[in-house]
Amino acid sequence: MKAVVMLAHHTTAEGVELRPGDLHGGFDDAEAHRQIKIGGARLPTVEDQARFEGAARAQAKSEWRAELDASTVDELKAGAERNGIDLKGATKKAEIIAAIVAAVDAREAEAVAAQTAQK
Repeated sequence: MKAVVMLAHHTTAEGVELRPGDLHGGFDDAEAHRQIKIGGARLPTVEDQARFEGAARAQAKSEWRAELDASTVDELKAGAERNGIDLKGATKKAEIIAAIVAAVDAREAEAVAAQTAQK
């Protein structure tokens, strides 16, 4: 499978609507090459990759936040304990979610800082 950036509207065999600018990784190599040849797609640039990775992270974080919102207080507390997150005395659902989100954001920032330091 080869990822391409769509330049034209396309409907896949599965009925998925692709719009210009969409990254699509579901084409086999022959179809990806065909789409590029007819001008319907191009190979992604480094900038495209970064944009799509950022969008994927934002989507994953949004889905994770929805999972937190749907969880009970007991489930949130258990998840925090499993992941070594200090709730700092939070007892209300909104407070617990805020503590979890803050802890995860801090861990992500530390990971980015460590990666940056390695470069």
